[in-house]
Amino acid sequence: MKKSKVITRIFIVLLAIQAIIELGLGSMLLFDFQTTLVSAFGIKYSSQLDILGIALGLYLLLLTALMILSMVWTIKGKTSGTTLGVVIGAFLLTFGLFTFFQLGRTDGLIGDSIRGLLTMIFGYLSANELKNNKMNV
Repeated sequence: MKKSKVITRIFIVLLAIQAIIELGLGSMLLFDFQTTLVSAFGIKYSSQLDILGIALGLYLLLLTALMILSMVWTIKGKTSGTTLGVVIGAFLLTFGLFTFFQLGRTDGLIGDSIRGLLTMIFGYLSANELKNNKMNV
């Protein structure tokens, strides 16, 4: 890692924690959809929902891969890693806001929107740190 500073490290740790959570949830949706649907989301299971388990599980695994890619690029000192992180954060923020306004659920607003906003903020600040490191080298 090229002379990373505190903000960049926080950004990477934030992405790592989120990637672990997304990997776990995505795996649970793929391999035990019925239990996950009931216990994590409070939704009554129906076999007609099985296709959603596959789609959501794979979506979360893709999100995990994008978070890991963002971390790797950021560790290598590339600002494209922070840009990807900001895009991921914007997506999470939007998801949380939509679940709140469309469904009235605060769990998405609190969980996804807050971590999305934090990811956007630390991604932006991390990009500035990386740019400053390149200028000072």
